[in-house]
Amino acid sequence: MTDWNGYQDINEKYHLNGATMLVDANHQLSHWQNGMADFAKQEPFTIHTTSGLGSLSKQFTADSMLLLDAAGTLNIDAPLSDYLPEYRYAKQITLRQMLHMASGIPDYTELLLVEYTKKMPNASESHLSYPILEDLAHGDALQQVLDLLNRHPLDFAPDEKGAYSNSNYFLLGHIIAQVADMPLGDFIEQHFFQPLGMTQTRFGTQAAEANSYDDLDFTNGQPVALGRGDYTGGDGAVVSSVTDLAKWAQATLHQQILPASAWREALTLTHDFYGMGWMKSKTPGWLAHNGHVFGYWAYFDVSFKRQLAHITLSNMSPGTDARKAWHKEMAAWLGSL
Repeated sequence: MTDWNGYQDINEKYHLNGATMLVDANHQLSHWQNGMADFAKQEPFTIHTTSGLGSLSKQFTADSMLLLDAAGTLNIDAPLSDYLPEYRYAKQITLRQMLHMASGIPDYTELLLVEYTKKMPNASESHLSYPILEDLAHGDALQQVLDLLNRHPLDFAPDEKGAYSNSNYFLLGHIIAQVADMPLGDFIEQHFFQPLGMTQTRFGTQAAEANSYDDLDFTNGQPVALGRGDYTGGDGAVVSSVTDLAKWAQATLHQQILPASAWREALTLTHDFYGMGWMKSKTPGWLAHNGHVFGYWAYFDVSFKRQLAHITLSNMSPGTDARKAWHKEMAAWLGSL
């Protein structure tokens, strides 16, 4: 019999502020909830609280691309220039390479982080993410990012290797909206959230119920609120709850929504690095994707062999060292199942 106490003990040991859940293909097996969704209002964080997914959102962007490809609406093997000719290297890159993080396009968030660090040298990365993404949210984000990327060379030749770059999925989100002739969030809601009954899930960080916090900077004994933001990019804009993500995890284990051939493509890692919205988990034999935006953190691990999935949402980091230690212990515990 599984020792669920060990699962609970790890979360309690590191004072996780948020919620976690372990599910199999058909059932919720165990969960944990602790802390505050909003410290000022003293609203607790529960398994039903919606919180930012950050880069875990890329799974919905990737699967939207695969749906459109299966329908013949776009071709993931086409060059980027068919959809975004404004990018100077677009003719050299395919959509498939972007999906696999093998395009060589530099990460716009890293480029902007360098620029904003010069303006705010004492700010943490979590603090810097707010003005960076908010500036994009309140301007012509696509044009701003294209202007930025066009000032920089590729990091490497397309398909030479894999390297994580948010730019890939930011641009893919705009291509989906262009091809589908509707906002990206509407497309994802119609094809994923609604069919799966994910009624608590929304597109756009402003819809999060939980506020986000940076506990590295306390004022009067309270963590400093970083806010919800108003971000709608294809690389990190979905907000959801642990219970809704359990539905997504179970749909993943059953390989629903997408054709079987599309699931095979999504789950196959290229350059032993990245599938399409999937990476290696810290737990051997599992696949995963994590996410971070503002003060929100998300962890999503799946084992097809064991038919299990583990979901964690938090609106406050326990600090880099503690977060890494929690992740290491949780990965070891999952590996023992």
